[in-house]
Amino acid sequence: MSTEIDSKNVTTDLFTINEEEELKVGEALAHILAAASIVIRLEGESEDIKNTIMKYVDLWVSKVSPLDYSPGMAEVIGSKLKRKITDVFDEIDEDELGEILDFVVNTKKKLNDKVVEVDILELEVKVERILRVLGIDVSDIKQFFDFIDIEKRANRLISLLTVAVGIASIWDGRWIAESQ
Repeated sequence: MSTEIDSKNVTTDLFTINEEEELKVGEALAHILAAASIVIRLEGESEDIKNTIMKYVDLWVSKVSPLDYSPGMAEVIGSKLKRKITDVFDEIDEDELGEILDFVVNTKKKLNDKVVEVDILELEVKVERILRVLGIDVSDIKQFFDFIDIEKRANRLISLLTVAVGIASIWDGRWIAESQ
């Protein structure tokens, strides 16, 4: 009886596991956000909750980087945002949110790897779904992704969503009232 380990299979299995885990960052973020929304509703928002949300949002952002940021994007998105990311679960369930966030990670990976086949229409629909839930009308931000070039358009849509999710994870509706 042999106790020898086939290092090639172990390496392959570890790579497969890591790739599968990487593809589930959006799902993990959605679960954290859904759980945080319940805790916030029951006990209020704490520094621990904020830090946990930021940790998982940062992880997701790292998977869709680098961003194709355009000057003024954060300001426009911040001014149009109407909800925190933890306040969206009356309009979208955590499974759909996770699926969309993972789709965006996979699409960004294809773009980074120069894979030609990117479904821009599906990306637009999915990005618009989350933006709408956050209270952002896509017509208000169209100037940021109105490109004919598919790759540029896809990268910019991903950037818009990433900026929106980032801001929505720390957004406070009182900021808007105080700034006016």
